[in-house]
Order: sequence, then C-alpha cells, then structure tokens
Amino acid sequence: MASVASAGAIAMTGAGTASAGPCSEMFGNFGSLLENQTGAGMGTGSLGSLGSSTTAGSTGSASRALGSADRSGWLVQQLETGSLGNGLSGSLNTVTGSVYGMPPWVTGEQGTVPVLRGPTRFLQLVTGPTSPTASISRYAVAGTDLGIMWDNGDAEDPQVLMAFGDTMGDCTIPGNQWRSNVLFRSADADLSDGLSIDSAATGADGLAKSIVPRSGLPGEVTIIPTAGISVDGVQYLRFMSVAAWGQPGSWTTNYSGLARSTDNGENWTVVPEMARPITSAVPAGRGAPPVDAAWRTAQMSSFLTTDDHLYEYLTPSGRQGPAILARVPLDGVLDPAAYVYWDGSAWVSDVRDAETVMPAPTSEISVMWNDYLGKYTAMYSGGFTSVAMRTADRPEGPWSAPAPLVDYSMLPGVYGGFMHPWAQGEDLYYLVTTWNAYNVFLVRTRLSELFPAPLGRSAAPARPATTEVVRQIPVSDLVGGMVPTQ
Repeated sequence: MASVASAGAIAMTGAGTASAGPCSEMFGNFGSLLENQTGAGMGTGSLGSLGSSTTAGSTGSASRALGSADRSGWLVQQLETGSLGNGLSGSLNTVTGSVYGMPPWVTGEQGTVPVLRGPTRFLQLVTGPTSPTASISRYAVAGTDLGIMWDNGDAEDPQVLMAFGDTMGDCTIPGNQWRSNVLFRSADADLSDGLSIDSAATGADGLAKSIVPRSGLPGEVTIIPTAGISVDGVQYLRFMSVAAWGQPGSWTTNYSGLARSTDNGENWTVVPEMARPITSAVPAGRGAPPVDAAWRTAQMSSFLTTDDHLYEYLTPSGRQGPAILARVPLDGVLDPAAYVYWDGSAWVSDVRDAETVMPAPTSEISVMWNDYLGKYTAMYSGGFTSVAMRTADRPEGPWSAPAPLVDYSMLPGVYGGFMHPWAQGEDLYYLVTTWNAYNVFLVRTRLSELFPAPLGRSAAPARPATTEVVRQIPVSDLVGGMVPTQ
C-alpha cells in the first residue's frame, strides 16, 4: 500500500482546487476500499473544508465514518446524495487520487493504469473513458467493476457473458444513471488485440440496465453479482444483497440470492427458494428459506461445471474469509436439498460440516479448467495483498500455494480477477478492476513464464513472479484504450 500524508497535514493545506466529479454519489466498495487506500491517516484528524457546490463548507470529520456500518457519517451522507461540492481540500496524491482520500473517479478525473514488464501485462481498458468498447456512448457505462465471465453454452451462437457491479453513467443528468449491476456480451475469441463488446442487456432507454435491481428498502445498499454459469441453456447468476459497507475489505450482506435467465441474460427472474438469508432486514422473496446463521460462510460464490456436476465455491461477505465447496448434480441446480458440501474427505449434506478448501483471505473467486496447465485454476482477491492464482487436480483440491499475478506493491487498489473461459492456451486472459480508475481492464499473464516445463504442468510456481511497474499513465492518454508495452 502506498504511503499517504497524515490527516493532520491535510487540514493545513487549505482550499484545494479540484472540483467534485460527475459521480460523487457513494456506491460500490467506496467505504471499505477508500478507507484502505488512505490508511491509518483516516483514523483521526480532519479533511479540511468539504464544502457545498458553490462555497467552502465546514470541516468534515474523518474518524472512520467513510466506511462505517451505520452509514451516519457526514461525508458518507454527502457522497451518497451526490452533494459533495467544489470546496474540497487536501494534499495531492498520484496513487489514490488528486484529492487526498478521494479516488480520481470521484473528483472528476479518470485515474491511471500501470505499464508492466514481466509475465503479467495490462492490455486494454474494457469500460469507461477511451475504451474501444465505447461503453459510455453505447450503454452509458462510464465506471464499473468486476466483470464476472462465463460461457453462455450456446453452440450456435457462442458468447461470453460478463456481469459487472455498481455502475455509473452520466451523473450530470437527473437520476445519475446509477445501476446496481449490468451485463455485457462478447463473441470475441481472439483477445491478443483486446476484448470487444457485442451487446448488453438494455432497458427501454437503450442503456445497460440493472439485470437484478436493488429493492430500494432501507436495509439494502445494492445488489452485486458474484458468479455466473450456464447449465442446459439456462443462465444462472449468484448475487449478494449488500446491507452495508464496513471497514477495509469488509461488508455485510442480507442474503445470497440466485436468478435465472432463459434469453441469454437479457431478462432475469429471482428464485427465492435458492436464497441463503442471514438477516431479516430485507426479505429475499416469497418462498425463501428462513434466516440461518450457517449461511454466513456462503454469501459469495464462484461456479464451475464438470460433465455431471455444478460446483460452487463459497466465501463469507468481504475479502477476509476462506472458501468452502458445494456441488449439485446438473439436473438439481434449483433444488436446495440436492446440494452437498466437502468436509475434507467426503460430501455431506450440512453446510456446517464443510471444511476449508482454500484458506483466508480468499474472495471474489473465478475457477475453471485450464487446458495448458492441465489443471483446475482458481483466481481470486487475496485480501489486500494481491490478485493470485492456485491450481489443483480436482475441484476439491488440494490447491497449490498461491502464485501472485498482480501484487498490491505494484498496484494498490486492484481487485477481482475473473478469467475468460475461452483462454485455454499459454496466455491466460482475465479482467481486474483498479480502484484508482474504477473501471475494468483486460490483463494477460503468460503462464509459461510462471510455471516450469513441460507445458506448465506444475502445482506451484517455479519462481516468484517478476512483473514490475515501468510507469503509470493516465487513462485519458490511452490510444484506443490499449495499454502501451513500454
């Protein structure tokens, strides 16, 4: 994590020159990730003059209210209503944003992207300003995160579906064009020159729509996708109902839900019977099972299919927990009683008996079979350390030691890591999000440089990754959204 100035130093800098950006509304992981970025300096002190849209206002307290569970802090309320004005003050910081504590997308800038040397390279901006996908003009997607990918299972019209999290559009217009989640489609099979977007699930206005809208009830902040899969031509999406953003890497949920689509992801129907509720604050729908604390270990998911089973890797909400594993026959996806859980030696019926298959911190997992390695691969956010990968011969493991792909020392604020299901060769392609830009990038890791011969078939990396940062460049300087190689 990059060092930042103390909060006391901020108060002494006087009025800043940056103005609030077009999307100062609070959303996504702002509370937890922003506080992690700014570090201990946010624990005490003042942010200086946090004013209205026309004048400098009173000093705002920064005593960890940014990510507080009760969301009562003054700054949180200002950000959530989009009313944070032009009187921002603070010291400049090139990593976390032009105004201390504010990522660039809040203050009206576009963030930066690293030029890397080594096994891992950032290739392309997939969403947002300068992206060749034209996500802003086509679908009003100026900022978003995640990009969970899966094959739609259609042999006649194969596509990769991509589910994104909290999404902003043109926030200068009434309503802010803010959506809890959106979905893109791509038939691009050659990722060496970037990832193209063919279509999106859209509303009557032609904009990318929330495929699973939030309820609007007081106990729910947003709805975030966590996993997607196709089984027998039906698309399934796991999502979490977020109750509140908490301390760094932590958030609380109401339940994990499941939705299904029979029209290639255009329209979705929530299946309440498949919910895993852990609070009663926001109902999961008529027919949902009762609240059960046992589901706290199963609020976020990652799907994997084999010839006869759907596997589901489960983690608690947040980025600090371990992963457990469930599976179900492919014809029993909508039968909650058909799911069984790995206890370390056998499959059992009670989730309480499940044993860890990947240790904490493991979150936002993506799992698939990799032909080049001849193994199952799992990519995930390792808390606040890195985006990493493990390999195994069986879905239940044992899983190898982690191989870091994008380390926080080279890029603070990176998270996600969702593999492209068609990337089965030497080059592994995946999507990550940078908090700095609050947009999604296509990244490539050359597996032959991480794993030894023959054909990279090893359970552990042969040597530490040698990827290093050459320089950082503004997203606005990208030509056609492509990241330079030098």
